[in-house]
Amino acid sequence: MFQLKQMIKDQNQMNISKGFVIHHPPHGYVRYVEHLGTDQRIVEAARISYGSPSKGEEVDKKLLEYLFKNRHTSPFEQCNITFNIKMPIFIMRQFVRHRTFRLNEVSARYSEMPNEFYVPEAWRKQGEKNKQGSDIDPNAVFSWHEGNSNILEASYDKAYHAYELLIERGVAKEQARMVLPVGLYTEIYVNCDLHNLVHFFNLRTDPHAQKEMQDVAYAMLTIAEQLFPWTIALFDKYKPRMVQEDRIRKI
Repeated sequence: MFQLKQMIKDQNQMNISKGFVIHHPPHGYVRYVEHLGTDQRIVEAARISYGSPSKGEEVDKKLLEYLFKNRHTSPFEQCNITFNIKMPIFIMRQFVRHRTFRLNEVSARYSEMPNEFYVPEAWRKQGEKNKQGSDIDPNAVFSWHEGNSNILEASYDKAYHAYELLIERGVAKEQARMVLPVGLYTEIYVNCDLHNLVHFFNLRTDPHAQKEMQDVAYAMLTIAEQLFPWTIALFDKYKPRMVQEDRIRKI
């Protein structure tokens, strides 16, 4: 799986301002809306315990690393980011498992859903070692990928046509939506504090996470890195340790 740095050809050319978007074909994206706080805000929040002022950038970075390394998490909750994300429903169902997210989702009760469905660029086979995961088959021929996409798109066309027929017959949108598959795109506004975002990044950029979920997580991480560069640098540094500690806790 690609690394964060590979997503950014030149960090210095990125302009993280309201409306900045990372697109995920064919219809998905992660858009930056706004944020609260800075890396320095985290340090300031921690120093209030002792009533101590900043002692310069290098000392602040060392304190931030101490906080991150030893999981003193409350100062990181002083900062947050708001995203606007468009993704397939089957990925949204994984995303919403992170209950620390504060979000609102487009309502198919109130709105007629557009004919926008996810079709993967490449198909994967069921994982042999990880039964809930998947593997790329390097020997799969183009016709296999193309045939899978044709089956999927035909299914989408049939389902959406049924949806339109029900709407035309006067069926309420809250019932007509029952025929729509989970490959349909949904859209959310979501806000989360930096501590819980880092936890999300730790889980959803892991190679064991579903590839489509990783795409969303890496896009969010790319934006977070521009807003909180010190903190995300520490995430990159300590992620292997975080994964190991999380696994020990589950034993």
